[in-house]
Amino acid sequence: MKQSKGKQVLMALAGLALLAVVIGTLPHMIGLGLGALLAFYAISKFVQTSKVFAKIGFGLLAALGIGLALSNIWAVVGIAAALGLYIGYMRMKMQRVDLNQLFAHRRPTTSTHFEADWKDLDQKR
Repeated sequence: MKQSKGKQVLMALAGLALLAVVIGTLPHMIGLGLGALLAFYAISKFVQTSKVFAKIGFGLLAALGIGLALSNIWAVVGIAAALGLYIGYMRMKMQRVDLNQLFAHRRPTTSTHFEADWKDLDQKR
C-alpha cells in the first residue's frame, strides 16, 4: 500500500516536530531520571536502616530526589513525543512490508527433506 506524497510530507514534518520536542526536553528527561534514581535509592536505604539519624538523612535525601523529579515533570511530554515517534516509525515500517509476500516463500515441511536425504544415503550404501 503506497502512501501519497502529501501524506509522506505531513508524516515527515510531524516526525521532525516530535524529534524537536524530544531533543528540547532531553535535559528534563535526564533530571527526571536522576531524581527518580536518587529517590528510589534513598527510600530503599531508609527502609533498610534502623538508626534514627540515618532515617532522617535518607528521608531528606528521598525528599530531595522527589523534588528533583517533580521539578522536571516536563519530561513526560518528551517521553510521550518519543513514544509517538516510535509508534509512527513502526507503522510506517509495517506499511512498507507486504505481509502476503513475507509469508509466501515458506519452506515445505522438514520431514519431506529428511525422507529424500535418507533415501539418498540408503542408496549410496
